[in-house]
Amino acid sequence: MKLLAINGSPRKHNNTGKLLEQVVSGAQSKGAKTELIHLRELQYTGCVSCFACKRIGGPSYGRCILKDDLSAILDKAHEADILVLGSPIYFGTETAFTRAFQERLWFQYFLYSLTKPPLSHRKKATALLYTMNLNEERVAEFGYDSIINRAKTVMERLFAPCEVFLACDTLQFDDYSKYDTDMWDVPAKQKRHMESFPQELEKAYALGVKLAG
Repeated sequence: MKLLAINGSPRKHNNTGKLLEQVVSGAQSKGAKTELIHLRELQYTGCVSCFACKRIGGPSYGRCILKDDLSAILDKAHEADILVLGSPIYFGTETAFTRAFQERLWFQYFLYSLTKPPLSHRKKATALLYTMNLNEERVAEFGYDSIINRAKTVMERLFAPCEVFLACDTLQFDDYSKYDTDMWDVPAKQKRHMESFPQELEKAYALGVKLAG
């Protein structure tokens, strides 16, 4: 069993990265072969709307024809038994790294058809992991739930039922005094992180166990 985890955060080992590392560890505990990819290390673009993946009889029917650093990652995602996408939410949506990956991953499988199934070749376990500065009570207020549900709907249409993992009210900085920001109750945010983030790491590990089990 192969698990591929995708980190769409520009920071490799902060909130999103640490949670994905725990998902990976949980899956490894069940014997899965795992790989964690950091998109910030790659050079690639989003979909360029060439439609080569839709061309009947074409050499890239059902697969993205673009050749860049993302090509090999899309191949790995195609073959994986478990696919986990992780991203912070910036300005109400996934990071640019993540959105470009989603475009390339998703569009290659979609057909403009009301009768034919998508071209994703087999079912796979999937999960979406999001981190954000908002607390849980404000997710719906800011419309983040619609962004998350959109991605979940696409993943389930292409692959299989999709787990969603949210880590809210995350800590942005190790030392807030170094940065120009006055909108946070810093002591409360730090206290929340100290108390809650270890629990979220445990839940991420349990998610990996569940996906691989």
